[in-house]
Amino acid sequence: MKTLLIIGGSGFLGSSFLDYGNYYSFLKWKINKIIFLSRKGKKNKNLNKKKVSFSFIKKNILTLKKLPNCDYVIYAANSKNNKENLKGLIKFTKLLKNTSKKIKILFTSSGAVYGPRNKKKKIKEKDLISIKNINSFNNYKKEYAKTKISMEKLIENLGKDEFNVSIARLFSFFGKRLLHNNKYAISDMINSALKSKLIKIKSSGGVYRSYMCSKDLVEWLCAVLISSKKSCPIYNVGSDQPLAIHQLAHLLSRILSVNVIKNLITKTKIDYYVPSVQKIKKNLKVKIKQNFNIEMEKTLVS
Repeated sequence: MKTLLIIGGSGFLGSSFLDYGNYYSFLKWKINKIIFLSRKGKKNKNLNKKKVSFSFIKKNILTLKKLPNCDYVIYAANSKNNKENLKGLIKFTKLLKNTSKKIKILFTSSGAVYGPRNKKKKIKEKDLISIKNINSFNNYKKEYAKTKISMEKLIENLGKDEFNVSIARLFSFFGKRLLHNNKYAISDMINSALKSKLIKIKSSGGVYRSYMCSKDLVEWLCAVLISSKKSCPIYNVGSDQPLAIHQLAHLLSRILSVNVIKNLITKTKIDYYVPSVQKIKKNLKVKIKQNFNIEMEKTLVS
């Protein structure tokens, strides 16, 4: 059996592994132990379920002197400080020098590396990564995307150094943990509706997203992790079902029984952040199992 180390385990991704109910699927991937490495950390109380054990190490990767013994690593550490993010991954690559090269490593990147899209066309892994395009982003998102590109190169270099690696470019997701984080449009909209009993559509239109539920996220990430190899396969991870922002607003309006106020601006600018996932479906035989509308309703009315 195998041990999985999740670096950056206190965020949405790490919490999704904790919330994931189908523990027998971990056994399917031969994972019977999961270690979460995080600066925040958590208590280890009552977390051993169905032959899969969970434990936490409260530590910053920058101060870590040795990696815990493990067979798999998901590197998902992500703070608001992009320079710190890059330093953290560099430190991780140095710590790997004292580990077996049989270890499999998945790095969670972002669909932001493709830059903004103003056409209704799903983003493919083979699409050009252009710094010029990324410069069209505003402020933080621009630096975030550039940092992710630099981090991807570090992971690809690990492959050249004989490590088995992979990259998952993550898009938009949904789960109960996101309700406590207003940096995402969907959680901001939900929390605003719960508080004011009103949904305000701040966009003038033309904004499209797609949302993968956290259970599917866990399964897809495990599939990408297991596929890691020296050639460093790269996969988009997310739903390929586009949802316009006004459609999301009306879905929430129905579930929460609140009114919707639309932005009066009529000029439409396309903002299309939807991945093509044909590659991962074909190569790794994964599927989207969770219905977004049903999961959204279950989460909000429970």
